[in-house]
Amino acid sequence: SRTCVEGRLQQRLRQRFLSMTLLMPLGTKAAARIPLLPASPQAHLGPLQQRGRVGTAGSLTVPLTLGAAAGTVWVAAESRRWSQNGRRRRRAKAAGKSVLSAGTDGCQATESMFWNWRGHSIGYLSAGPEDGTPVILIHGFGVSSGTYRKTLPALASAGHRAYAIDLLGFGRSTKATDVTYSIDLWRDQIIDFCKFFAADRAVFLVGNSVGSLVAMSVAATVWGQDLHRVRGIVMLNCGAGMNSKFLCSSRLVPPVGRLFFGFFFAILDALLNFRPFVSYLFESLASKDAVTKVLQGVYTQPSQVDSELVEGILAPARDEGALDVFVKVLVGDPGKAPDDLFASVNCPIKLVWGETDTVTPLQAGYGTYFQDLADVSPQVSFNIIDAGHVPQDDNPE
Repeated sequence: SRTCVEGRLQQRLRQRFLSMTLLMPLGTKAAARIPLLPASPQAHLGPLQQRGRVGTAGSLTVPLTLGAAAGTVWVAAESRRWSQNGRRRRRAKAAGKSVLSAGTDGCQATESMFWNWRGHSIGYLSAGPEDGTPVILIHGFGVSSGTYRKTLPALASAGHRAYAIDLLGFGRSTKATDVTYSIDLWRDQIIDFCKFFAADRAVFLVGNSVGSLVAMSVAATVWGQDLHRVRGIVMLNCGAGMNSKFLCSSRLVPPVGRLFFGFFFAILDALLNFRPFVSYLFESLASKDAVTKVLQGVYTQPSQVDSELVEGILAPARDEGALDVFVKVLVGDPGKAPDDLFASVNCPIKLVWGETDTVTPLQAGYGTYFQDLADVSPQVSFNIIDAGHVPQDDNPE
């Protein structure tokens, strides 16, 4: 039963020595190293790690980044599957329509379009046959649908109807300053998008980093619990919150750590609400050199960090309201954590993790949590691949 699974998972977590690292979007080269509990040399290594797939355990140094999208797509099945490593199965009016790329049979063409949602313009990319299985791709913090530029043609070639959406406030979507940004807001955006574009068809949801949490939140709603609506979710280097404030309440952080982070984020919120400071911070991060260095730090193949990728992040940062969105997201409610959502999710969950990811580390926090979850729940599968935080763009093969 679900209760039994959760009980076994909590027992395993209590037996582990957890190590977590603070991730703060305060710079491009700086890093914070704050181990909350001593790490056991072997106790919290999973089977794959013990076979040498992953580096040594311990506290981790995490670059402080503006954010980068992550993920790779593993949607090829319409039912639960066994993972390769032996773990258990773990239309509104369009404006400015353009064809970005086209394949020989037409199915691989990627179209750039807009959708009106609650009076806001939402950008999205689409590819694949109209009658294909709908796959909705959700990006992470600070980036856009463009990080799925290599995923869309692949899904289209496989016969799927793929959509990569820009969350409100990011990418080509409106930088609305009159809304409260939250995981719940983006959850509702994805649900309405599915209702409009997928109609009565079941969808697969694929999320990267924070986008994974949005996908999980959709699947946890009454609407998403129906398997005729959400058939499965793929979570790529899953984030734990809209921002790092989840450290103030996560059950994976010991009480003393939660107190410390509560004090820290109170100070950070005050700084972020000081306009001269946040303007300087934003301008220093939203530069070509800064974005390039951040991306090269989270990619395993720096050569993949090309001008198209960098400009895809810089262009939205120039939009009116981008600075206000940046602040609203960083000071807002981080939302429910993955371990709070899991009990409400009915569909199969597939997790894919880049083993060298320093933004959402495999050996700490929710990287460890999900590996344990895959060991005790037949609903969840977990794969580790040779990539960093941006697998679908870093190592698309």
